[in-house]
Amino acid sequence: MTTFQVIFLGIVQGLTEFLPISSSAHLVLVPYLLKWDYPPVALDAALHFGTFLSLLVYFFPEVLKLLRGFALSFSKGRRSSAEEKLYIRLSWLIIIGTIPAVVAALLFKGQIESTFKAATVPSVFLLLTGVLLALVDTFSNPSLNMASLNPFKALLIGAFQGLALLPGVSRSGATISAGLIVGLKRDEAARFSFLLSLPIVVGATILEISSLSFEGLSWGQFLIGVAVSALVGILCIHYFLKFLKRSRLIWFAIYCWLFGLFALLKIFVF
Repeated sequence: MTTFQVIFLGIVQGLTEFLPISSSAHLVLVPYLLKWDYPPVALDAALHFGTFLSLLVYFFPEVLKLLRGFALSFSKGRRSSAEEKLYIRLSWLIIIGTIPAVVAALLFKGQIESTFKAATVPSVFLLLTGVLLALVDTFSNPSLNMASLNPFKALLIGAFQGLALLPGVSRSGATISAGLIVGLKRDEAARFSFLLSLPIVVGATILEISSLSFEGLSWGQFLIGVAVSALVGILCIHYFLKFLKRSRLIWFAIYCWLFGLFALLKIFVF
């Protein structure tokens, strides 16, 4: 791939990993629609590692609190503060919420990977993502913060995250929608969605790096992909959280419908 293509896909990944419009669909459809070669595994790993760095940098104070909370959960006889108790609970809720996606990945790995081979599949699932966003945006009445979460709610949000293993089903869109279903405010649902994604993104990155092949990509391009997706990802997280405090998800639903329909027309008509 050319360096321009690496930079372009880095921008696409940094935006679509966190906006509820499916990064997997875009990384399949954008090269297809532009008639580019499909990105090599090394670039996919670079882009996912970049967005992992985005999460780690932006939520670094909270990540430290979660790690400390997890460690404190094994301390017996210690009186924890209210904040420590919150992060002890959240650390275990994130573990609980990660279970469905791990189980789905282990049980259906082959079937899931096969869906990435055709541009039609992510186009259709992109349309369904739009339907999900529109429904929860219309009928949910969010008012709660993350402190209201319990194991059942975390497991439900995690189940929606498991669905996002399919290309075209937005991970952030699915988990934010589930958060709204259980009553979380939009920005709180997004924050939990992003924190919940950390174990999954780490696991996916490790798996990709373990089978890394630099065929068609140089080390310099790999590092450019990491840097671009990380920088764009940080900016996207920041402004998306601000956006959710004052606006709705319906705009992203409309985008999913338009892009999904355009891709299907391009595949079957043009």
